[in-house]
Parts: sequence; structure tokens; C-alpha cells
Amino acid sequence: MNLINCPECNHEILDRIGTICPSCGHNVTYFEGDKKRKLYGKFFAMSIFFPFISFITIVFTSGNLIALSIASILYLFLATVSCPLRFKDLFFTGYEKLVFWVIWGVANSFLIAITYNSFSKLL
Repeated sequence: MNLINCPECNHEILDRIGTICPSCGHNVTYFEGDKKRKLYGKFFAMSIFFPFISFITIVFTSGNLIALSIASILYLFLATVSCPLRFKDLFFTGYEKLVFWVIWGVANSFLIAITYNSFSKLL
């Protein structure tokens, strides 16, 4: 088992979630200890938040060609930033990898369809 120092009293405790320090009572939370957990939480938030932001910007800018072009460039940037390929060493199991690839693929195919239909309406 991995040991960490308690952030409050510097007593050595286990790295596991839910471990309580015997000297001060500090409880180990999910984001303490392992740096991979913080990155995993950030990736999870990005995979949910970025498609939503892209959808909102594409829908609200679908009336103007220039604004829609800018929103599409923003969408492409956010899609590449949140691509699971960039976080391939983060996944613990193949199931997690499959779930995030499916979420990313479905969200981006939906956004590509909306973008294509918006551009075809304006042109």
C-alpha cells in the first residue's frame, strides 16, 4: 500500500479513499494522493462540458455564416482537446476506454451533423 503524509498533521497514512488519520481525524478524499485521479476528474469534466459548450455555441450562431464559422473552429479545437487519445495512459480498464470513446464519438457525430446542417442552410 502507498503511504502519504497527512496534510494537516504530517502523520503517515494510507493513500486509500476514506482513510482517517488517527492523530487529527483528517479523511482522505478522492483527489488527494494520486495525481492520476486529478487528471481523470479533469478529463471526465471535459468530456461532458466541452460538447455542451460546443452545442450551445453552434445553435446560437447558426443564423450567421461568420459566427458559425468561428463557432465551428472553436468546436474543432474543443473536440481535439477532449479526445480520449490524448489521455490514453489515464484509463484503468478497457471498459473505461470504451465508454469514453463512445461518449466522445456520439457527441462529436451529433455536433458534426448539426454543424453540417447549419452550414447547408446558410449556403
